[in-house]
Amino acid sequence: MDPLPAALGALGFKVTGVSALAGDASQRRFFRIRLADDASVVACLYPEGGAGDAARDHAVQTWGHRLGLPIPRPVAISGILTVSADVGDTDLEQALARGHTETVARALDALAAFQGCAVDRAPTEPFNAAFFRRELAVFEAFAVPGGVARGSAADFLDALAARVSAHPFRLVHRDFHANNLFLHDNKVWAVDFQDMRAGPDTYDLASLLRERAGAGLISDPDAVARTAAARFGWARGWEQRYLECAAQRGLKVIGTFLRLADAGRGAYLRYLPDVRRRTVAALAALSAPTTLRETALGEL
Repeated sequence: MDPLPAALGALGFKVTGVSALAGDASQRRFFRIRLADDASVVACLYPEGGAGDAARDHAVQTWGHRLGLPIPRPVAISGILTVSADVGDTDLEQALARGHTETVARALDALAAFQGCAVDRAPTEPFNAAFFRRELAVFEAFAVPGGVARGSAADFLDALAARVSAHPFRLVHRDFHANNLFLHDNKVWAVDFQDMRAGPDTYDLASLLRERAGAGLISDPDAVARTAAARFGWARGWEQRYLECAAQRGLKVIGTFLRLADAGRGAYLRYLPDVRRRTVAALAALSAPTTLRETALGEL
């Protein structure tokens, strides 16, 4: 039995229409809910047993919204259902494909809000070396023959996780790529925000400029990176930190896409060739072992 109608009814919404929205890499389902006053909200339905996750994510959203972060306003929660303000359908990929290059500046405005936010009371635990290394283990499990890197490749992964965890920290969104950024009311809003936490200063920029549509549609990404570094006051050496974040996150994303494909969610494989190439470029710039670069490149 679909739990959505009952959950919406429990919240007192007068619903006139429901339409399914595209999902993300999680097991959550998303819906646009049309209301009697001709307004709309977005409902997120968690899997059965996911009330604890829904409550945690709603708490993160409430914290971020109170601090003025560019994330949708939390509206309500009931068990495994959370409801948020609707920020429309135009993501950064669509906006850039339509020639709206000014959207990049608005994305940096959104990133500035995260960069300038205090992180000492963030409701999520900060990144650390062990966290980064666990993410790299997903890459090993799904990309490395035998599931475990060895020798110089393993040493490099260990050192990369340690180096990235030692970067200056800011509040990071964690998945600040073009398909999580929506243009609405002349402002860029970030969805999929529940994993925001203290992390490396260049981390979100690496996601924006090197992943999915942003990698191909943002012209002169090097200039955008220099603009961001100056605007956000990044300390000297940010270029090296940016490459390290690009390598760590790129390997993590490769592993995630392969894991999802292994679970029958092959749609993410269309992003894989580009993220492989860009990750290998970052690894080469960091003088990563040849075996690791070859493994990251896969069968292109």
